[in-house]
Amino acid sequence: MNTKAIYAVAGGIAAAAIAIFFIMGIGNFRPLGNSEAPGTSQTPIADLQLELRDIVVEKTDEENANVQVVFDVHNPNRSTAILETIHYTLDVGQYQMTAGDIGVSPEGFVSGQEDIFPIVGSSTVTLKDTKVVMRNNLTASSWDTMVDGTGQYRVEGSYTYRLTSSNFQTSYFEKGFTLTFP
Repeated sequence: MNTKAIYAVAGGIAAAAIAIFFIMGIGNFRPLGNSEAPGTSQTPIADLQLELRDIVVEKTDEENANVQVVFDVHNPNRSTAILETIHYTLDVGQYQMTAGDIGVSPEGFVSGQEDIFPIVGSSTVTLKDTKVVMRNNLTASSWDTMVDGTGQYRVEGSYTYRLTSSNFQTSYFEKGFTLTFP
């Protein structure tokens, strides 16, 4: 018998076994506990936890100020999450002072985009966004409280992310939020 053919067949079988292993996922090959039935051992998915860490205001002149909004995003899950976007508005009193976006929604196949943020399981990332806020007659009193450090902020918006489970199924989530500071 031809030994080259035997090695080729054995290599093909090994490659097929490895491909099946990765397609099915590592989670499908763990031993079952006494009370677990096949297909019931999935870990529940928890939402990412978004917090408003800080708002930093720096007056640049009599009509402009840089406003930096700082978010902490915690992933309480075991798997890595991909944070795609945070859309927000920042209000002081009854006035919207600015709006911003962190990240982008990926188009097509994701291959190393700089504006999406992987968050490893049980870890936190800090994301910052800075906008210029202009003082005008309508928002003057709210702008003044921001600059003198006495402003009360409300930040509202939504964030989107994806989680991939051990069997390579990806789930998409969009969550709204309302946060206050301080």
